[in-house]
Amino acid sequence: MIAWLTRAVCVAFLFANVAAHAQSGTPAAYLIVNGEVATPLTMSEADFKALPRSSVTATDASGNQTTYAGVKLADILLKAGVPLQQNLKGTDVAKYLDAQGADGFIAVFALPEFDQGSFLVADTANNLPLPAGTGPLEIISPNETRHARWVKQLTLLRIGKI
Repeated sequence: MIAWLTRAVCVAFLFANVAAHAQSGTPAAYLIVNGEVATPLTMSEADFKALPRSSVTATDASGNQTTYAGVKLADILLKAGVPLQQNLKGTDVAKYLDAQGADGFIAVFALPEFDQGSFLVADTANNLPLPAGTGPLEIISPNETRHARWVKQLTLLRIGKI
């Protein structure tokens, strides 16, 4: 009986907080960067769009050449204080990025990959917003032909340590 009552109170509290958040007008997180970072980030869409823009042309899953635009993944990680390139030394070399989509898909990247990789967090394809089911954000890895780490509906970038 106590467990049922506790669960009911927790559910009521959760719904009250969700309703208060919705009424406050506070925008939901567009992208979260956390884990082994110096500065955890909870970015709104406006925060994301304020970062320096970049683009890359790559072959999409249908075999078409598509121009994606967004923010370099390395720039987002640097904003969170993740050591990359010449600053990636010592035990930091054992850190990794797991990128998670809203659908539960997770892809893993070793931090040294950002020395040479041209990974992009895209919000547009051919000057149009990414379609539902793909966006609003997607990691584009133009040098991977299988698209195994093209993370659709990107919501979380988490730095872990082995």
